[in-house]
Amino acid sequence: MKNLLLIFLVLLIFPVFSQNEVDAIRYSQENIGSTARSFAVAGAFGAVGADPSCAAINPAGLAKYRSSKLYISTAFFNAKNSTTYLGNTLTANKFNFNLPNIGLIVNISGEDYTAKKPKGFVNFVVGFNVNRLNNFHKKTMTDGVNTLNSITQGWAESATKQGYAPNDLSAYSLDYLAWKSYAIDPDTASSVPAYKSAYGNTPIKVNQSAANQSRGAMNDYNVSFAANYRHLIQGGISLGFKSVRYLETNSFIETDLKTGNIKDIRTLSLDQSLRTSGRGLNAKIGFIVSPSEFFRFGYSYHSPTVYNLTDSYTYTINTVFDYGAKDVLGDSRINTIATTFPTVYKYKITTPARQVFSVAMMNKEIGFVSIDMEFVNYAGASLYAKDYKFIPENTNISKNYISVMNLRIGGELIQDQYRIRAGYARYPSPYKSNLFPDLKTLVNNVYTLGFGIKTDNYSFDLAYVNSGYTDYYTPYTLNNGKAPVATNSVRTTNVVITAGFNID
Repeated sequence: MKNLLLIFLVLLIFPVFSQNEVDAIRYSQENIGSTARSFAVAGAFGAVGADPSCAAINPAGLAKYRSSKLYISTAFFNAKNSTTYLGNTLTANKFNFNLPNIGLIVNISGEDYTAKKPKGFVNFVVGFNVNRLNNFHKKTMTDGVNTLNSITQGWAESATKQGYAPNDLSAYSLDYLAWKSYAIDPDTASSVPAYKSAYGNTPIKVNQSAANQSRGAMNDYNVSFAANYRHLIQGGISLGFKSVRYLETNSFIETDLKTGNIKDIRTLSLDQSLRTSGRGLNAKIGFIVSPSEFFRFGYSYHSPTVYNLTDSYTYTINTVFDYGAKDVLGDSRINTIATTFPTVYKYKITTPARQVFSVAMMNKEIGFVSIDMEFVNYAGASLYAKDYKFIPENTNISKNYISVMNLRIGGELIQDQYRIRAGYARYPSPYKSNLFPDLKTLVNNVYTLGFGIKTDNYSFDLAYVNSGYTDYYTPYTLNNGKAPVATNSVRTTNVVITAGFNID
């Protein structure tokens, strides 16, 4: 299982930018909330309603509005990452200010709007919302001494696996850059194209350090329509235009620590940049049934989203050699900077459908308690391009990912015009259990608190969100499965503020 784990971890690395199952899962995952009120109850709004976040959870909840409103939210997000690599732990922070929600709710009175016991439609609601579904801001740093292997050995094994002569390697690949920069050499003892590290057979002792930074977000721009029938049944539909913006920069530096008269690599660095942008469309439909004023039951279906994405990325390898270092042919090694041309690639990702089942216990004078159960089958994600069918990647998705239930629980206590809120959300790992020693560390546990003021003319809400999980990555892979693995403990905090105004 160890080898399987490390083979799978290559999909979580920072050094090679290519379209794979990690991209499909990254854009399939969505976070809680949009307004401070929804954040404060961990996004458990599937059956509660009367909040702009309903457009992203269950659009039927918009029909609970009885007046028109305007909302704007701000958020202060920080991700703290403690990364352990080769026995050494470093901590890095990434701060982001953003607008998680801007919403306009337009209430349209129905024929029985003022009736105490309506016999027809009470009201209709049209909503225009922008909701932030995911935040990609993150920064990690690693540093440690490796006495077992080098990144150059990973490049040599990858180039050997390709089976091409040096000039036939793809000019856009790391294998080609490693050869161009003299980090790897052709293996002259092999009868077929093969490669070996520029360290040759000398013992390895290198310092490896890296910095990785990502930023960007997924946003949902939606138009929603909802209707309230006799206060018993609410139905709604939301048409969403989703956007993706993801930027990642990575820098890996390896410095030779050997002493003596061995002349080979002194230091090398690998710098990479990736930019992904694109758009997608999806729809959501939902219903809420209120058999009494104290209980509400909700259901919503979120269609798959088809994203049209564009990746642009570059690689740069910079090598510096000891004075007098020679290659396998006896020629002097030359300090080299090798860079790919900027590469652009277009492809599609289809994210899986979602189903949300909700129940809420309500009391207009006291508050509510709500539970959302969201089912997502990550094995249903897929990639596609006109020039490549992604068969290995899609096979890996179907084999290595599972269906999960995301749980959201929240409550609100009413005291006159004041509101006190709390919530908990649990987002399980999408990976199968045989891929990691302990899947519990991959679970994202979210804890929330909030406070609000509600009057006839305005509302003001504040939320504090704290979440934590663990992920893994490796800067390169080796055939023997002994490449170093970094363990990244992530703790995020998010402070969200929302102001709402009546506009009737």
